[in-house]
Amino acid sequence: MSYAAKLLSRGEEIIYESRQHWFAVVAETFWWIVGAVVLLALTIFLASNQAPVVNDGIDGVLTVAALLGLLLCLGRIGLKIWDWRNQEWLITTRRVIRSEGIFNKAMSDSNLEKINDAMLSQSWVGRIFNYGTLDILTAAEETGAHAGIGDFPMIAEPVAFKIAMLNQKELLERPDLAPPRRAQGRDAAPDYQRESLPPRAGSDRVSQVALQADAPAPAPVAAAAPAAERAPEDPAATLERLGSLRDKGLITAEEYEAKKAQILERF
Repeated sequence: MSYAAKLLSRGEEIIYESRQHWFAVVAETFWWIVGAVVLLALTIFLASNQAPVVNDGIDGVLTVAALLGLLLCLGRIGLKIWDWRNQEWLITTRRVIRSEGIFNKAMSDSNLEKINDAMLSQSWVGRIFNYGTLDILTAAEETGAHAGIGDFPMIAEPVAFKIAMLNQKELLERPDLAPPRRAQGRDAAPDYQRESLPPRAGSDRVSQVALQADAPAPAPVAAAAPAAERAPEDPAATLERLGSLRDKGLITAEEYEAKKAQILERF
């Protein structure tokens, strides 16, 4: 897990992640790269030359010096690449975060609600290779002036970074625009037990509730009449009425099966 990801608050998620374009690494280590190439060529020349350039002693000292200089240049280039790999320029659901450093970490962040403006500048070369400088400004409440969390020089894909930041800022200000979690490509939220809501107008549940309300109350059970005075029941009609009650949800399927078994046993 990255350093910045460990500092996220509860429920905070990373929306977009970027860092400097690799051109920034080349720009900052250009002369070190040139020096490494020159020293490498000198080392190969001194090692492959059978005849001494000056004399054996001086040639040996030059070879050792060239090797040490080459290692120094390669170490400086490798350190810069390592530092570049540790850059974390993030947009989360709540903040914009800038984290840098290999051993000593420097981290700055700003809430999306406090961001007032974002200025993007791209040269024609930057537009070709998709990098630019993004300066994000926030309102400093203490002084009433504008303060920035720091610019993002030579950031890779600056347009996508800015769009993701503005979209997330708008979602915070207008949560009704947020798409469902499945549409966002994230894991579905855990299901919680919810109380049943009243039926919406025009739904099937409204019709069922209305039928239940309009249905006449069951007549009181009369005293048991003599068996000779009772009219014989039609099992088919009784089962049909029970099926209708089951379809309307007034009785369960288990109750329907139990009544059906009693009627069939009786006849």
